[in-house]
Amino acid sequence: MKLTLENVVGKYESSATPEILNNIIRLTDECNRLIRVMEADGVVFKTNPITGSIVSGETLGGLRPQSCPIGAPKSAHKQGMAVDIYDPDNKIDSWLASHPSIIKEYDLWFEHPTATNHWSHWSTRKPPSGRKFFQPYRDWE
Repeated sequence: MKLTLENVVGKYESSATPEILNNIIRLTDECNRLIRVMEADGVVFKTNPITGSIVSGETLGGLRPQSCPIGAPKSAHKQGMAVDIYDPDNKIDSWLASHPSIIKEYDLWFEHPTATNHWSHWSTRKPPSGRKFFQPYRDWE
């Protein structure tokens, strides 16, 4: 399975400035590097029947426009630095949590699995805490 620029941008192409597109390209490249390792270890990435890709949600699992009420104006999703991966069985988050030595090799940070039931939040924006798994409000204070 592969994450693409089009998957992350979705229907919000008009919100994607050149800087945001560059952020998404970096995000998808880093995600795809880890996805390949995970798939080689038997992890199955499922297609979200609503988005037709591995992006979670109905429309807001990838890029979010500034007008979106979800997230702060400089949220990672609104800057093209985060994507929610469809994880209906929570197996992706389980694999990530059980492989700390592997995930440390990637420029990706993950919202803690306790905050992401049925999706997995991946971001190229490092939280101030530096933790690979962060709590969205506690680690950004």
